[in-house]
Amino acid sequence: MIFDFFKKSGDNHDAYKSIAQNAKEYGELYLQLFKLNAVGALSQFVSYLIVIVVGAILLMTVLIFLAIIMVLWLKNVTGSLIYSLLIMSGIFVLLFLILLLLRKKLMLNPIIKKMSSILFSKESEFVKDGDFEDVTEQGISAASSQKTVVDPLFHKEDVHD
Repeated sequence: MIFDFFKKSGDNHDAYKSIAQNAKEYGELYLQLFKLNAVGALSQFVSYLIVIVVGAILLMTVLIFLAIIMVLWLKNVTGSLIYSLLIMSGIFVLLFLILLLLRKKLMLNPIIKKMSSILFSKESEFVKDGDFEDVTEQGISAASSQKTVVDPLFHKEDVHD
């Protein structure tokens, strides 16, 4: 009756094999999901760093040209190139001190917030856009179409949802 199932050791062994196979497939799909999320987060991280570096280079170029313009203007005002260079150097020292004092508020905190939002977000852009869901559904349907497992407990085919 109820315990007839446990008398068949071959069926029980097949059930454990099917559970192990399903667990293995689930683990492989979860690993693929983890890899895709890691690649997405890493690509966002690297693109953000590239934007910061390119922006810093462009800002430095603009500051250099502005400094040259300011030195030439101060040369006309003061009448001496040496004084204008000293004034411009003093301005840069003041800018450096201001940035040094406000580095956490202006640079460090926004960068940390952006990086943590990229690296520790629960959903990557792939999942938000819906592109990744199609890939996962294709992977699940491909895995389920490869092998159907007969469950000896219910004598029905195991259907992966």
